[in-house]
Amino acid sequence: MPNTIHNNSLWVVSTVMRPLAKRLPQLNRLVIFDAVATAGDFTAAARTLGISQPAVSRHMSALSNELGIQLFERAGRSFVLTEEGRALATAADTAFISLERALAEVDDRNGTFVFAVQPAMATTWVVPLLDQLETAAGAEIRLRIFERIAELDDRDWNLAIVPGRGDWDSWDSTMLFHEAVRPFASPSLATELGLTAQSTAADLSSLNLLHIDTDGRPNMTWTEWFDEASNGTVSPSTPRLLYNAYPTVIQEALASNGIALGWQHLLSDMVERGLLVPVGPIVQRNRGGHYMCWRKGRADERHRGITSFLQAEILASSESFDE
Repeated sequence: MPNTIHNNSLWVVSTVMRPLAKRLPQLNRLVIFDAVATAGDFTAAARTLGISQPAVSRHMSALSNELGIQLFERAGRSFVLTEEGRALATAADTAFISLERALAEVDDRNGTFVFAVQPAMATTWVVPLLDQLETAAGAEIRLRIFERIAELDDRDWNLAIVPGRGDWDSWDSTMLFHEAVRPFASPSLATELGLTAQSTAADLSSLNLLHIDTDGRPNMTWTEWFDEASNGTVSPSTPRLLYNAYPTVIQEALASNGIALGWQHLLSDMVERGLLVPVGPIVQRNRGGHYMCWRKGRADERHRGITSFLQAEILASSESFDE
């Protein structure tokens, strides 16, 4: 807290920089360190953070230098936390939990409603509807972006759209829409490759398919799509590259660099604007989809207002997933 000094009837505020801020000019490195400690290795942490593995390594090397302690030591081909690293990891976890709880309490007092969604759903569907969603909820909405279900902590959101089967023990849920998946490409790439909405799995099997990593993601993969679309007779080509974020996959598809799997209601706007076109059949999972989730017994008018609004929007979705 700043020190307040009374001097000649004037209030003077003397601010003193915290020692931690002096010692660690880039406090975000503690966030990266916490991700490494939680994930167990640099590569998994990089996927969680959406940055490269070399960037994580550089930040951890810089953090060790700034603190003057060794945080990791080699164990075969990988790294493990040292005793000092484990102590810092415990302290960082405790501090972040405390801050997250304080922020959640502030949000509750301010009437802010935290809505957790994945990046692609946020950019293509939720953000354009944010004003209407706030009206439906009767509250200010703050978006919480997550990539994998494991990132969701019950303390830091009020409502979430989560892919899966709706069988979570700690959450109540209601189906928003079934998982319907279809391949999409830019119009120029579809024309170049001679692909149409009637193209088959066999037509796509040798082409450049844009794959996203499957770690912690229950969504349909290209392998599963081919298995369903061809009754197990066709398999996709081996991926040349795995992307760690779905928005990157869509950007690559828009740039005509490959074919993307598209989820119902996520790409409707791009299809309606002619930016992407369907290039294969629809595969639908009757037991899988996207669910509205909330903490057990915690639904109120805000939850119901948002859910009702989105269900109405779905009824008016694009025809790109109609047979």
